[in-house]
Amino acid sequence: MEEIFILEVGEKKKIKGSFFGGNVEMVYCGMSAEKTFSIGLLFSEGYQGHGLNLFFPAKSTYITLDKKKYHVRNVTQENITLQTSE
Repeated sequence: MEEIFILEVGEKKKIKGSFFGGNVEMVYCGMSAEKTFSIGLLFSEGYQGHGLNLFFPAKSTYITLDKKKYHVRNVTQENITLQTSE
């Protein structure tokens, strides 16, 4: 099933989790420039974690995060609309 969701700047969405504590979350970080947007990937397990700040062209139609493909439906400075792809 394809899910459509909107992330506001600073809002998190869990994209992978496990019963044993390993989580992967995405955060929309906004547009760093007129033609570039940023998404943070947060990896955590127990009390440890790290994050990646990824930059994409605003004209991107698809992005891949943690081996999962997302269709970029709309990008603004305030939010991003993504759709999961199967």
